[in-house]
Amino acid sequence: MTSSPFAVPGVEPQAGSADQGSVGYRGDQFAGLPAVAAVLDGLPAELIALAGPAETREEYPIGRQALTEQVYVSTDDGLRWGLGFADEVGFLVQPSKGRIPEDLIEKALAEQPGVASVFHYDRESFEAETSELLRADEMMARWLAAIFTAHQAYASHLGRELPY
Repeated sequence: MTSSPFAVPGVEPQAGSADQGSVGYRGDQFAGLPAVAAVLDGLPAELIALAGPAETREEYPIGRQALTEQVYVSTDDGLRWGLGFADEVGFLVQPSKGRIPEDLIEKALAEQPGVASVFHYDRESFEAETSELLRADEMMARWLAAIFTAHQAYASHLGRELPY
């Protein structure tokens, strides 16, 4: 077990180790911990993966558990973070074809308390820097909250009223 200040007691990293300099976690590793559970409790049981106007794919629900299995955080110091999600989560927050004028998830993440900067460097990958040292579960809670905020903004951009 690691003793790094960003490590979560009792939770082993999904990838790497603090002793090696970098760790990575998946959201479901923290689902029962207070910071993440509080965010998850505020989400609807299922979110709707949205299709933009140029898309022909079906829309479908994504449950909380599936969401947590598809989001990731990594860090080597608790201040600089790598954040990512799988394709399915991408359909909550951005079109698979075309673009929207504002990067909704980058904006939602930048508005999280203590987030000093955000860079969206690839479709499903982000870098964030925090102004204070965070544990991985605390950053995961902020990441999940940003995803939900961006999801609501994306639905609004599409002119869609969500049932939640």
